[in-house]
Amino acid sequence: LLLYPALRYDAYELTPKADPLYPTTVTSAPSDGSKVSPKFGAVAWPTDWLGPFFNYAEGYKAPEPSQVNNAFSNLAFGYTSVPNPDLKPESSKSTEIGVRLRDVSFGGALWSGEVVGFVADYKDFISQQVVSGSFTPTDPAVFQFVNFTDVSIDGVELKANAAWDNGFGLRFAASTANGEVRGTPNTPLDSIDPAKVVAGLTFDDPAGVFGGQLIATFVDGKQLQDVSSAGYFRPPSFTIVDITAYWNITDWAALRVGAFNVTDETYWWWSDVRGVSATSTVLDAYTQPGANYSASLTLKY
Repeated sequence: LLLYPALRYDAYELTPKADPLYPTTVTSAPSDGSKVSPKFGAVAWPTDWLGPFFNYAEGYKAPEPSQVNNAFSNLAFGYTSVPNPDLKPESSKSTEIGVRLRDVSFGGALWSGEVVGFVADYKDFISQQVVSGSFTPTDPAVFQFVNFTDVSIDGVELKANAAWDNGFGLRFAASTANGEVRGTPNTPLDSIDPAKVVAGLTFDDPAGVFGGQLIATFVDGKQLQDVSSAGYFRPPSFTIVDITAYWNITDWAALRVGAFNVTDETYWWWSDVRGVSATSTVLDAYTQPGANYSASLTLKY
């Protein structure tokens, strides 16, 4: 049985000063705060391969200077950002419980993995939001960092790895989470990413000369019930496949090559389009690259 008690102390102070070169009005009112945050973790290994664990932690995050005094305008593309001098520090209480597996022999391979569930409650949660506007040059969307008084996030994460003596291996990871801004009524927390699954086949030459991996990534589409506005663009689900390989030519030279998004999928990351209107005429500008390739040679002296 392993126990991990801990204490963390945070303190911050922001003292902005007016500058005539700054593109918008900045308050000179100072902001400060501090907090002692306890943490406690426990891991038990009743056998060599099974380890249930538990963690409780309190957190504290000060607002960054760029969040308090952020200002930027791109009116040609219909958006701008404004400061929030009243932004408060964020605090949280989180609990997670799970099970770890290590060195489990099955099918001629050694397996390891972990599954964990978590729940976290936040006070004054800091989030960048679209507070007004419609993403047009005449009515630009206005981004601002704001505090949500009460936020709850929960989710599950899973990962597993397997390795054979011949150099082959498997990798798997999955995650899903839900976020809610509590109020009357409760509303979804837009900053939560949709469910994601990553699976891969790997090979590493036992002699360490060459190897590679084939990785497939599936990301679920953002559902209507998971966004705070029906007018937001919600990217559909997608699957991308990446292939990479390496060759250690000598002790001082290594070649790496990669083929990414080999199926030439058109896709968007939710974090890139969060808050963008479904009627935006520049949605293509937020897409990720299609099929693309890379090669690099590393020399060590």
